[in-house]
Amino acid sequence: MNTIFTCIALTFSLLSVIVAYYNCAIQRKHNIKSVKPILHIGQWDYENRLFVTIKNCGTGLAVVNRLYVKHIETQELRNHLYAWLPEKLPANMNYEKYWTPFQAFVVQPGEIIDLVKIPIDDKEPNQVIEREKLRSALCKLEVFLEYEDIYENKMPVKNMVLSHFGRTDNVNKVTVWV
Repeated sequence: MNTIFTCIALTFSLLSVIVAYYNCAIQRKHNIKSVKPILHIGQWDYENRLFVTIKNCGTGLAVVNRLYVKHIETQELRNHLYAWLPEKLPANMNYEKYWTPFQAFVVQPGEIIDLVKIPIDDKEPNQVIEREKLRSALCKLEVFLEYEDIYENKMPVKNMVLSHFGRTDNVNKVTVWV
């Protein structure tokens, strides 16, 4: 009789270990999915401002291991977006912000990083001309982000061609009603 109770106890012990292991595996899977970073590259083209951003739309930290920008015609790579733009802007223009990371960096959930932000006085003709040159330069670039989550799981490479800056519907037109 003792042998039967011992076997039953051993069986229940083994079953409880299996259930506990399975439960831990499910919990780990849940934890990984609940802190997943999702990076978004935004391209913002206004008459009075041009800017490109990175936003973490996910729920976990994004550890960006590499950011690089490729020229879509020449295939040349550079370490940041600012490297493709003029160092000094003419016509009393200046960069409001630019991001030049040379090492890995973290993007918190909900955080927005401005890769480049250029204010433009659309009442100044020289700045309007320069805005068009900047749009022409930006539309030929593609931004790439290699990143991972806090569990060091590699996320798919995020890339975005900045083609929005090459659109032709960005000129304000005055409509005359008769």
